[in-house]
Amino acid sequence: MLIDTAGLAYPMLVARILIASVFLVSGIHKALYYQKAMAEFQRENIPFIKVTLPATITLHIMASVCIIAGWHTGEAAFALVAFTTLASLKVHAFWRLPREEQLGRSRIFFANVSIIGGLLLLGSVGPGPLSILDSQTFFIDN
Repeated sequence: MLIDTAGLAYPMLVARILIASVFLVSGIHKALYYQKAMAEFQRENIPFIKVTLPATITLHIMASVCIIAGWHTGEAAFALVAFTTLASLKVHAFWRLPREEQLGRSRIFFANVSIIGGLLLLGSVGPGPLSILDSQTFFIDN
């Protein structure tokens, strides 16, 4: 079944901005507070920090910009799905923590699961009519 997305143009644009914002802010914060991000990566035993931290920052910023603009949305969304899945399993694996620490970490884990769901949906349905790939970029014919 094909969906007429004309009425969904603005909600899809807002959804792209909202779902990308968590990664865009994270990437910018990691870049601005690089030493703190490095310490966090060390604390979480992330390997090859001199490669993984810059790669994380680059992915977060570039994928977010692509999603917001509606350019290569599927590729950007699926790349963030892979990243978020790995990060959730590595860093937010609440089941490996002592019982008293599980609640807070489980909330982050399941928030990430929700973000993964949104990214999968976005990657599957595409950016919608208000994207730089649309000939009617940021305009809708009435």
